[in-house]
Amino acid sequence: MLYIGFSNYSNKFYAKIFCKKYKHCAPVSVNKNNATIYQFVRVNKTVKIVVKKSDLKLLKKHGWIFIKYPIKTQETPALLCLTCVQFTKHVCGIKNIKIQTPQSLLDYLNKK
Repeated sequence: MLYIGFSNYSNKFYAKIFCKKYKHCAPVSVNKNNATIYQFVRVNKTVKIVVKKSDLKLLKKHGWIFIKYPIKTQETPALLCLTCVQFTKHVCGIKNIKIQTPQSLLDYLNKK
């Protein structure tokens, strides 16, 4: 099962300027006991963070929200993705170019 996580905090300078409420997003692959967060770091660099399901509840307490997406995750590199939103769209297979911020991605997913 694939979830999309949204956070209201980011270390990136441009995210603090251009993004309103949610400043970061990441695809989360959930298995039976574990979850894997695919953290976008920079172009051609992603980090897999393996956490337990209980850790996702802890992230929710710290401002993260998770939206269920109805496809399974794919092992895809972050080729030519410049932002975390572009990487998340690439993993989900979304090709809408109007989505450029985490808030617009969240609005798109809520409409589906």
